[in-house]
Amino acid sequence: MINSSQEGRGHIDELDVRPNDSKVLDVLSENNSNYTFRGIMRKLGMHQESLSRSLQRLHELDLIEKSQLGYKLSEKGAFLAKEDPKLKISYTPLLQTYVPSNVHASDIISSMAGRWFKNLRWIGMVESQTDHVLQWLSEFGSFDLNLRVAPNYITIESSAANEKDKADAMISAYRIIQEVSKLYGNQYGSFSTNPNNKLN
Repeated sequence: MINSSQEGRGHIDELDVRPNDSKVLDVLSENNSNYTFRGIMRKLGMHQESLSRSLQRLHELDLIEKSQLGYKLSEKGAFLAKEDPKLKISYTPLLQTYVPSNVHASDIISSMAGRWFKNLRWIGMVESQTDHVLQWLSEFGSFDLNLRVAPNYITIESSAANEKDKADAMISAYRIIQEVSKLYGNQYGSFSTNPNNKLN
């Protein structure tokens, strides 16, 4: 438990953090996550005006900051959020595809980030030391779909729970693989499409 003397940062419950604010902090609590305004709004199903007020309060409390990619926790916000870690969403890997060594992860990220697909709405991106996770939400908010980009492979994973959502998630996963493949023109065949790359 963090006490109020630690680096002068105090407790989350000592601040004017309201229920909607806590929801926003939960969304941003993964390491180095960045979400657009509309991404947070879709993720939480929150009204635009309510979200604007929450973001304003959290910014005034120095708990969040605005980056080129959207909103993220500030150093203070990340420190305090450790007091009340959110329940992690469970993701199931759907497909994993290897990419050639001459294809850079940054190319995939810059080409795919912010894009919408037929039934997927862009949410945001989470960055770590080992990979980047590009995130989409299904049209009706029933499941998330992630594109995990590492130096030599990409993985599609989903939070889909029921059979219909799992089928929809798999269709979307193949669509994203196809879109990534198109980025490289003649290199399309250099992606491994071995069925053994499909994860159970």
